Amino acid sequence: MTLRVGRIKALNMYPLYHHLEAAGGDNIEFTDGVPTALNRALVEGGLDVSAMSSIEFARNSDVLRIVPVASISAEGAVDSIQVFSRVPFARIRSVAVTPDSATSVALLRVLIGPDVDFTILDERPVDALETVDAVLLIGDEALQGVRVAFAPYHADLGEMWREASGLPMVFAVWAARRDLSAGQEEVLAELSVLLTEAQRRFGADPASVIAAAAQRFPFPRDFIAAYLQRLSYGFGAAERSGLARFLELAHAAGEVHQLPILAA
Repeated sequence: MTLRVGRIKALNMYPLYHHLEAAGGDNIEFTDGVPTALNRALVEGGLDVSAMSSIEFARNSDVLRIVPVASISAEGAVDSIQVFSRVPFARIRSVAVTPDSATSVALLRVLIGPDVDFTILDERPVDALETVDAVLLIGDEALQGVRVAFAPYHADLGEMWREASGLPMVFAVWAARRDLSAGQEEVLAELSVLLTEAQRRFGADPASVIAAAAQRFPFPRDFIAAYLQRLSYGFGAAERSGLARFLELAHAAGEVHQLPILAA
């Protein structure tokens, strides 16, 4: 029985996928994509399980359930979710937001308030800044923007969330469809074990993962090491509390219409 698993093609997920690739076996079939594409595929039935934007899990919890063993979380600055702007953050009145992430857009709305205009970023960020106050970038594109500055100001949404809430920010969770077959449920249980083991292996030997990542991604090894230290991949009590608080605020901001149960 095959389980179709989404794989976010960015550095932030590599510590988990580095080990999953070797251990997954023939019954796990990976599909690569950006978060928004994987979100859509999981909701529409093109995937069975995936890491996905936490806000999109909440929006679709009628057909999805959380797999409470892994996440992409941060307890402060994360580097790869950034608002780059030509004015200070408090003066931003218009933002071109990445089309590749749902959680980051919802988090920005929570942090910046209801009166700022959002449009979809459909040109080079440096060009967009000629007509809007700021751009929201994620993933490797945001990391490049931090390394090679193209705007006078930038703000890290992970750091801003921590200052506002005192809690970790859960950017992505693992979710599975509710209609899996019995055979797929067995493979999902195996995948859950593998995700837990991948976290343990990365914690025990981060150097090997960093070295492998440096061969795949266009960043120096020291930069990768510092970046990955900012992230965590578990889903414990602190992450559950942080996610619950984020979804409460997103609900108040109109970004999600129902609050899901944060259990399997």
